[in-house]
Amino acid sequence: MLREVAHHPAFRAGTLLASVAVVGVLLGVAWEDVRYSGAPTALERVEAQVEARETAQDTGLPARTKRDEAILARTLTYFPPYPKASRPEALAADYMGPDAPIAVSWFATTDSSDQVLEHYRKVLLDQGLPVIGMRFNPNAGYVGYWVPDTEEVRLVSTLHQGGETMAFVSAGQMANVLNRDSRVPDWIPVPPGLQVTSSLTLKMEGLDNTTVTGTMSAATVEAAEQIYRKTLRSRGWVAEDGSSPSFQQRELTVSNTGLRGQVILKQAAGDEVEFHLSLMQKAEAVP
Repeated sequence: MLREVAHHPAFRAGTLLASVAVVGVLLGVAWEDVRYSGAPTALERVEAQVEARETAQDTGLPARTKRDEAILARTLTYFPPYPKASRPEALAADYMGPDAPIAVSWFATTDSSDQVLEHYRKVLLDQGLPVIGMRFNPNAGYVGYWVPDTEEVRLVSTLHQGGETMAFVSAGQMANVLNRDSRVPDWIPVPPGLQVTSSLTLKMEGLDNTTVTGTMSAATVEAAEQIYRKTLRSRGWVAEDGSSPSFQQRELTVSNTGLRGQVILKQAAGDEVEFHLSLMQKAEAVP
């Protein structure tokens, strides 16, 4: 099991970086199936790059740009190449503002998420580094370490689907992001009385991704769903059922003009339900 330093700032920063490093897969790996009105997510674009790479193998891979080389240098310097993996490629950099430098690259492998995480966990432990990490589910997680002097977090985050694991190698300074104003924008529909709320917005290639988390008072997820549906209707939003409902969890797809999001309601302890919203906003959409 990965060592989890739950009360250390490195743990909070690591979880945040793991989320935002998977650019476009949306914060919260349970939402990997979100689609925005037919437009490809960043994960789909990465998968398209994988296909293009495989097609180009007979003629040789294209040369990298100077920008891509710089991104790779910022990320791969800290992690040795993974066996049985594709050629690493640059993904994105510095999309969280000038006060939060970040760089992300990726590679693909047919190994499982756990195999990748355990490999790098051992690599880091062998170097005497204090490992932080988390497994969100059998198909996703992260492992890495925190550098106290620079407050930089360096991670390998994984997402497995379709028989392949995408590994996102990232390095970023998350302290300023953790200290940003986390109030929920007024135009975002949230349940009445939402508590312990936090909000984060990412700028992503013509789209903004805003996530909101919190807890709401409700005895069951069914009750929480009805409360939230009422709020959505009153504000002109449309709600559609998501994946198969269960006793302890509900998923909804919500939309308005130029806006589309995924909501997860999950039973918590006592009479509380966890609320998670990941909302994609087109650049021209006016809340």
